[in-house]
Amino acid sequence: MKTYFRNFVILSVVFLSMIFLFSCASMTQYGKLEKVARQNYAIGIYDNAVIGAVASLKLNPEYEKSQILVQDAFKAGVKKHTTQISTLKSSVEKFKWDNVVKEYENLIKINDAVSELPTIKNKKTLEVLKFEIVDYSAELSEAKNNAAESHYQEGLLLSKSNDLDTQKKAAKEFKTSCSFVPEYKDAVVLYEKAKKAGLKRIAIIPFEDKSGKQGKYGDLSGLIVDDIVSKVLGDPAATEFLEIITRDQIERVIQEQKFSSTVFVDESSVAEVGKILGVHEILTGQITQIIYTPERKVDKTYQAKQKVVTGKEKYTGKDGKTHTRDVYSDVYANVTTYTKTAGAKITGSYKIIDVATAKLKKSESISGEETFQFEWAKFSGDERALDYSERKLAGKQEEFAPVEESLVTDATKKLSLSLGSTLINYAK
Repeated sequence: MKTYFRNFVILSVVFLSMIFLFSCASMTQYGKLEKVARQNYAIGIYDNAVIGAVASLKLNPEYEKSQILVQDAFKAGVKKHTTQISTLKSSVEKFKWDNVVKEYENLIKINDAVSELPTIKNKKTLEVLKFEIVDYSAELSEAKNNAAESHYQEGLLLSKSNDLDTQKKAAKEFKTSCSFVPEYKDAVVLYEKAKKAGLKRIAIIPFEDKSGKQGKYGDLSGLIVDDIVSKVLGDPAATEFLEIITRDQIERVIQEQKFSSTVFVDESSVAEVGKILGVHEILTGQITQIIYTPERKVDKTYQAKQKVVTGKEKYTGKDGKTHTRDVYSDVYANVTTYTKTAGAKITGSYKIIDVATAKLKKSESISGEETFQFEWAKFSGDERALDYSERKLAGKQEEFAPVEESLVTDATKKLSLSLGSTLINYAK
C-alpha cells in the first residue's frame, strides 16, 4: 500500500511538472509565436505558419511543437503554391502571369525562411530536420517576363485607339509591364507616348457666386479654385494623366474674349470657351448659399453633490479597543455650465463639361461646413462636490468664437477640398 501511494505521488509530481513546463513554454515568446503560427496553419495560411514557426525555432531550436509545425506547414505551403501555379498556367485568363509571379514569390519566401533555420535535431530521435529546398528564381524570372509581355501586348493593342481614356489605359499597361521587368523592351518610350496622348487638360472656371453676398467674405470663388488645384497637384497619381490650366490663363482668355458671366451657364457656350483654352473638359460651378450662424451661449445651473470624508471619529470595536474611522457627509456646489456655438455653411454645385461634345459628363451638389463649440463651467460652494468632468470644465477659461469671415472661409475650404478629392478620383 505504501509503495502504491509513493508511486502515485511520483506520477502526480511528474504530471504536474509537465503541465507547468507546458504552461511556461506557452507563455514564452517562442511559445506565443508557435501558437499564432498554428492558428494560421489551421485556417490554411501556410506561409504565415512557416514564418511564425521559423521565428519560434530561432528563439528555441529544441521546441518540439514548432519543429513539427514547420515541417507540416512547409509541405502544405509548397503543395498549395505549386498546385495553384499549375492551375494558373493552364488557364486562359489574360493576365494569369501576374498571379503566377505572386505564387513563385511566396514559394521563394517560405524556402528562404526555412533555409535560415539553424541545425535542428529532434529531441527524441536526434535526427536532423531536413527540408527539400528548391531554387525557384529561374521560374520566377520567366513568369515575370511573361507577365511583362502580356501587359506590353495589351498596351500595344490599346494604343492603336485615338480615344483619350483608352490611351491612358495603354500607358498604364506599359507602366505595369515595367513593374515586372524594368525597362521591358521599349515600354518606357511607349508609356511616355501614350501618357502624352492620354493626358487630359481641364480648366476650372471660378465659381459664380449666386448667394447674394458677393464680396462680403472676400474672393471665395477664387479660393475654391486655388484649393482644388492645390489638392489635385498634391497627388502624383492624379496628375499623371491630368493637367490643370492655371487661373491666370483662364482669366486672361476671359478678359481678351470679353466673356460675360452668362457664358458659363449653357453647356455649348462653356464648350466654346474650352476650345479657345485648348482643354478637353471644363469644370465650372456656382455658390448658391452662404449661411452664418452667429455666436450663441447657453447656460445651465444645477447643484452637484458628493459624499466625502469630512472628519474622524473614535469608536469601541468588538475587541473592546478604541479605534478611529472616517466620517462621511454630503457636500454641495452650485455649478453653471456654459456652451458657446457658432458656425457657417456654404452650398453649391459643379458640373464637368466635355468640350468636344458639349455634353455634361458629371454634375453634383456640394457643401462645406465649419462649426465652433466650446464648453466651460463655473461653480460656487465646496469643490469636492464636483466630479471629474465638472472639475475639467471648471478649469477652462471662456473662449471667443472665430469671426464670421473666418468661419465662412474655413467652410469654403472644406467644400473645395472635398471637391478636390472628387476630382482626383475622377482623374484616376
